[in-house]
Amino acid sequence: MNIIKKKWLLSLVLVMVLSVVAVGCTDNTEDKVDKVVDDAKESVDDATEDVRKTTYNDIKFTPEEAFDKFMELHPEAKIESLDLDKGLMDYQYVVEGYDTENEYEVKINPVNGEVISDETEMAELDDENGEITKEHLAKVDSLIDKAKAEDASDSELDEWDISVDDGRVVIDIEIGTIEYSYDMDTEELIEKDM
Repeated sequence: MNIIKKKWLLSLVLVMVLSVVAVGCTDNTEDKVDKVVDDAKESVDDATEDVRKTTYNDIKFTPEEAFDKFMELHPEAKIESLDLDKGLMDYQYVVEGYDTENEYEVKINPVNGEVISDETEMAELDDENGEITKEHLAKVDSLIDKAKAEDASDSELDEWDISVDDGRVVIDIEIGTIEYSYDMDTEELIEKDM
């Protein structure tokens, strides 16, 4: 379990312990304390189980489908980044795009394809943005396989992100503690960062 998950679970236990202290100031203290402690243990067990439930293999919604979902919501936009992020509890696609007036960020559940959020803000057009295409996304699986073949640790794939870097579309693939960066057009390894 990574450090963020451990900190989250530790925070949950701390909140429950503080609840025990607060309950301890009333009558029937022992019964209430036991109940709060039992509830806290159950909450931690449930949270731990939830963290373990979703794996990369559970993802059914492809990057191309995430691209299409974003384009349904913002048909005039260009996509500048598409990430598969693993938060505390679940994976999510984060798709960022822009048009002449706005910047968009759409979060999508990669298991069932539901839109989690869709945010819009005024564009800052002083930056020159590039564009990610569906042709780039068609290469994601082969580049993940390439990174796994280079990885000697047998670690699980954690997350990946595609972005435009100095006019070049790059995918960063995180496996365990190693990050592999590939040029999406040439499929060449740019950097291996430990």
